[in-house]
Amino acid sequence: MNLGLAVFRPKDFLLTDKKEEVLGRLKSEGKHAHIIAGGTGFYELARRGYIPEVKHVVSIMQLGLDYIKDEQTGLTIGATTILQNLLESGAGDRMGLEALGDALREIRPVQVRNVATVGGEVCISVPIVDLPTALLACGASLKILKSDGTEYSISLEDFYIDAFLTKLKYGEIVKEVTLPKKSDEKSAFVKIGRTAYDFNLINAGVSLSTNGDGKLSSIKVFLGGIKRTPLRALSFEKKLLGKKVDERTIVEAVEDAFEKEKLFPSVHGSSEYKMAILPIVLRDCVMKAFERTRG
Repeated sequence: MNLGLAVFRPKDFLLTDKKEEVLGRLKSEGKHAHIIAGGTGFYELARRGYIPEVKHVVSIMQLGLDYIKDEQTGLTIGATTILQNLLESGAGDRMGLEALGDALREIRPVQVRNVATVGGEVCISVPIVDLPTALLACGASLKILKSDGTEYSISLEDFYIDAFLTKLKYGEIVKEVTLPKKSDEKSAFVKIGRTAYDFNLINAGVSLSTNGDGKLSSIKVFLGGIKRTPLRALSFEKKLLGKKVDERTIVEAVEDAFEKEKLFPSVHGSSEYKMAILPIVLRDCVMKAFERTRG
């Protein structure tokens, strides 16, 4: 049956442990080359005919980027680290990184977690994935490997431009994700999808801390699924900062902060439907993080 989608027929597949060869191929072929790691996101793009211009598939799975390092400044995660390995490492149980553990457990089925990689989740840049929202709440930054072999860092918050579009240039790859150590924050992640195994309709990642009287001394909130890229809910944050947290206060803050917003619709949820469930997602996520500060 012809669905009118472009046929995906690449010319070659490059698998090598030489980073110079990988970077050179990506740079020379430009939009006609595409990185593959675990392949879960790549499969979805190819199956739906979204990458018909790609002629050269370039794997980074032999570049030695599968690692989790506990360093003085924070946790460093290699781009080809498998999601299940990251979950089993216990990284998501650390102070301030609880949102990471929440999100990894929400990525289902386990067969996907056993193949998908951290870098792939970060770089696909679509509203329906879960890990970027949690990483943003945890203050993630990226180390980028350039085509000439040099490196530079960028915050994940500055990385996204649009759906399917990031600040990566031709010939560059994400080498690793860094999560800073937290001494006084707790975080959480919550999503709502059609089913437990589905992509999100909306997800939320929250990181917060409280002072001695239980009021919020800091809060960061990121949302996925409501715009084409993850959104930091600055107006919502301002309405909660300095206040004691309870469910009614959170719901009222959502209604005030998003009163005039038009959320990004999908085939599974209209803008109006997403607006109806947004207070539930944010209420549950903020309360989940807040309860962790008390535990």
